[in-house]
Amino acid sequence: MQHASSSPARRYGVLHYLLLGSLLYALAVLSMSVFNLHSPGYLPSARLHTIVDSVKNGLNHARRASDQIREDEHALNVHVLPTGGTVERRLKCIAWRATANCRPDGPRIPERDRPCTKTVPSGQPGYCELQDEDSGELFRVARRTCDEAVGKAALFRCLEAPRFANFHVLTHKVMQRALTPGFALPNMMEGPSELQDGIVMVIYPKIVASAYASIRVLREVLGCRLPIEIWFRPDEMRKVTASIDPLRQLAVNDTIEFREIDDPLAIEFATKVFAIYHSAFDRVLFLDSDNVPVQDPTFLFQSHEFMKTGAVFWPDFWQPSHTLFHLHQDSMLWELLQIPFVDMFEQESGQVLVNRRRHAASLEIVNFFTFHRPNPFMQLKLVWGDKDLFRLAWLKLQAPFHMIKTPPAVAGKVINGLFCGMTMVQHDTQGNELFLHRNSHKLTGGAILNPADKKFKSSRGTHGRVEDSQHAETKRAKPIESEDYPDPAIWTHIMSFRTSSPRSEYEIETYHADPEFSKDQICYGRRRLGTSTHFYVQDIAGTDFFRLETYLRRFAMEAGQLHQATVDAIAAEQFHRRPFRQQD
Repeated sequence: MQHASSSPARRYGVLHYLLLGSLLYALAVLSMSVFNLHSPGYLPSARLHTIVDSVKNGLNHARRASDQIREDEHALNVHVLPTGGTVERRLKCIAWRATANCRPDGPRIPERDRPCTKTVPSGQPGYCELQDEDSGELFRVARRTCDEAVGKAALFRCLEAPRFANFHVLTHKVMQRALTPGFALPNMMEGPSELQDGIVMVIYPKIVASAYASIRVLREVLGCRLPIEIWFRPDEMRKVTASIDPLRQLAVNDTIEFREIDDPLAIEFATKVFAIYHSAFDRVLFLDSDNVPVQDPTFLFQSHEFMKTGAVFWPDFWQPSHTLFHLHQDSMLWELLQIPFVDMFEQESGQVLVNRRRHAASLEIVNFFTFHRPNPFMQLKLVWGDKDLFRLAWLKLQAPFHMIKTPPAVAGKVINGLFCGMTMVQHDTQGNELFLHRNSHKLTGGAILNPADKKFKSSRGTHGRVEDSQHAETKRAKPIESEDYPDPAIWTHIMSFRTSSPRSEYEIETYHADPEFSKDQICYGRRRLGTSTHFYVQDIAGTDFFRLETYLRRFAMEAGQLHQATVDAIAAEQFHRRPFRQQD
């Protein structure tokens, strides 16, 4: 402490000596000029300009040095905001303070400072200077290095820094409420009862064929009897005529329940969090609708890792040394949450296994992270959607979870030695393939012709008449070869990471592989086979699930046929009613 208090005095001493030296230098230059004025052969005009410029440069240098020392001196009084606060501070923004050496605690660069309302340039190190309006203290908040601390699309301004600084306090309040004895999530049964396990999915119109195919595989191919909740937004499903009908037909004689999402904020990725949070199941296996297991996943609820921790998560392609979403050590995320940086794989939330009873507090924090407004995760693009919110909530609460250790593999197709991965392959705790998440090339089941579509009318004859529904069903019942399915086969090979290789060598590339593949298709993996000794490729024909994609494509096609049949029936009914309306 004595050393810190003596530092300002020494700095002011240096400043005084520097100013004195600069003045003496200027006087010396002026004295020399007077002497030279009386020297023989002196050129007054040219020499005088040179002397004046030298004096100006010397004074400017002294002024800049003085300003630099003053700014550095001021920075010593701006402290890092203490962690662990439980009371919101009344903070006001002073300015963005730019620093050098790619460090937020580096020497100040005053000329790069910005007012609170201006966007801070990408890659600019520094911090937001805030003042506590009650104590007058100055704090460094939202510290940044040269590395991207926020998402590239984020517009970061220090104007939002006071909310950034107080976010931990709001999180703490949520934690305290959730840790209160007796706290429970919605739809939880009171008192001791047998735990109910189930699968939760969220759908929207374009994903219905995938969901239908996945459920058919679960029931008819894998023999899974777990009850299923299908969550949806009614306003979304109404946008496409009869879009939910194939799933309703599937649920007639099955333990499938439809649940509506009624929160206006629960859109896009937030629907997943809403569904898990409000599920009626005690223990939930959430599955994205385009994610299919290769074996009955019921065993996961009895696995050692789940029984021990109550939560199992799966890794994404990305880690701090190789990340698309800037989740590295210098991300502002860690300061926002006031938790230490964790060097681990990012989370992929296409599948989440959680005990809602045991982890009610953690899920309450996930819910808060998702629905709090204004939302710093979204504003600063600190994470991508919901995918890391689960592990971050668990880390914040220091709750136990198991992250699958085997990095994701990639299923895709090989053409002329070029590999295009279009499906993420996740593993069980033993390193065996368990989930195939078709997230880069989804099933469609074929195009549906809508009565409001011109193509629909042109395909029905001269007067727009709808063909007899029985005749249409006969046509659809005709057997077809596997290559005639509307969705193409995209699984011929799986590219996997060797268990003997260090984690630092795991790097999944994103690329286009045209002309062998569509120029619009984003591929994952390694473009050319054999370019990395840390990855190996196996033919999917040698696996136990080599027929799985054929089942999925067939079931997706049947979903499309059911959907089209319903659309046709609606159109036929409307057509037959038309004369009566005209007659009225």
